[in-house]
Amino acid sequence: MLQTAQRPHLQTGEHQLLRAVLPAAKQQRLQALADQNLLSQGDRPLYIAQQEALGSTVIQRYRAAGVHCLLDAAAPWLQALLGERWLVLAGKVLLRRTWPLAEHDARGLGHNASNLTWHQDSNASHGSRPMAVLMTVLQDGAGAARPGLSLLEAPVQRFEGVFGYEGSRVESFERCMAERYGGLRVLTPVLNAGDLLLFDGLTFHRTYAHAAMEGHRDALLVRVTRPEDAGHFSPGPHWLIG
Repeated sequence: MLQTAQRPHLQTGEHQLLRAVLPAAKQQRLQALADQNLLSQGDRPLYIAQQEALGSTVIQRYRAAGVHCLLDAAAPWLQALLGERWLVLAGKVLLRRTWPLAEHDARGLGHNASNLTWHQDSNASHGSRPMAVLMTVLQDGAGAARPGLSLLEAPVQRFEGVFGYEGSRVESFERCMAERYGGLRVLTPVLNAGDLLLFDGLTFHRTYAHAAMEGHRDALLVRVTRPEDAGHFSPGPHWLIG
């Protein structure tokens, strides 16, 4: 297992799971926002920077959502990966509702439904430059009773893309990873409300879901890079820290 338990260091394929990071009051506010706006599988995620109900400025909205709580908890790993100055990407801070969906049904849709296909959160422009991905959930049992996240425990060193359901790309990707790294090691941690999952932007991951799950999962997702790498992403308003 590539999970690191003690050292504040994060490589591709590793993860950190920090328990009870997001305060209950923040969870409740985000839950109310999701319940008002995310009512079906076709609803798009909510970008926190645009949510006027959370405050009059972008920083107020981030704080109302609890983004600063996640950053504070993840600070040792963010410092090790990014240095002392961080850029919270406005287009990558969002509240997403994920519904139970069988992989067979997802494949029938012909696109990356609910992020069920293997992908990285970096992009071709950003390449192998560092990025941290933070995810906290609002319900108990994500990864068991509700949709969770599977991570590929492989030290991938470059951006390789999204491996979707066109043809047999998922199967060919998994065969390639197994041959390259001596096996396909996939971990699906179980998160409860307020827990924080932290991993590198080059880590391949996918939604873990099946139709027998009892309900949807709401998650706050945050991506953080170095300030000098802002040009690899859509314009802000980003949040510069440090």
